[in-house]
Amino acid sequence: MSLFRAQSGEGLLSGLYVMLILAIVLFLAVEIAAYGMSAWKLYGACDEIMAMMKAENGLDSAMALRFRELTVTLRLEHLNIRLEGTPKTVQRGDILELRAEGRYPIRSLRPFGKEFSVAIGLRLHGLAHTYIRRG
Repeated sequence: MSLFRAQSGEGLLSGLYVMLILAIVLFLAVEIAAYGMSAWKLYGACDEIMAMMKAENGLDSAMALRFRELTVTLRLEHLNIRLEGTPKTVQRGDILELRAEGRYPIRSLRPFGKEFSVAIGLRLHGLAHTYIRRG
């Protein structure tokens, strides 16, 4: 009988630890899903800007401002996304490149006392569509 009394309450503590670990895993799963949704929204915004770049043969300040407006509309402004692209004006058929990079904060790990973040970004390529006559 003394063998069982020494271990009383151990199952309760083990159950609490298992619940704590399951809660952390669940919170991280929600963060992973939110990261994927943010990446998809970022792709949509960059795809729209790339379509504009193809039509106008490069990136200018008006397109960069449009991108900032899109990030506010899509609620991505907290990612502090930096946009870089091929500047205007390139010739028809030249390669255009658009890069967007930022940091995604992992909020579910805040109770551990540290701020964690992971990189989020993408790179798109396309060809300029408009022929520019010289001379």
